[in-house]
Amino acid sequence: MEAIERWRESLPTEAQAEAATAAVAIGGGLLVGALMISRKRRGFSAWAIPGALFGLGIVLLLDVVFDARTERIEAAEGRISAELASLDPIARAQVLRSVGEQQVEAVFGE
Repeated sequence: MEAIERWRESLPTEAQAEAATAAVAIGGGLLVGALMISRKRRGFSAWAIPGALFGLGIVLLLDVVFDARTERIEAAEGRISAELASLDPIARAQVLRSVGEQQVEAVFGE
């Protein structure tokens, strides 16, 4: 639960409402699905509403995740660009080379 709370706090305020809506839709889909199982309902019409609610919740949650990720990437790019702009061209190239090597090593391991 602590990880969920930290993730929720890292979201912008407007995204928190969308994440809550997604959670409600997912929970509603699961609840209605459990109700259909308990009543032994079968067929497309019995599962269309729970499936649609669950799917809607997943889509909304993915939208929140991708928006938050995009915002973090843009913020990091801005900070890195500002730091690099303050360096002379040779120092900038050395920093980019060093960071690139570190990232390649982290991904592929040497």
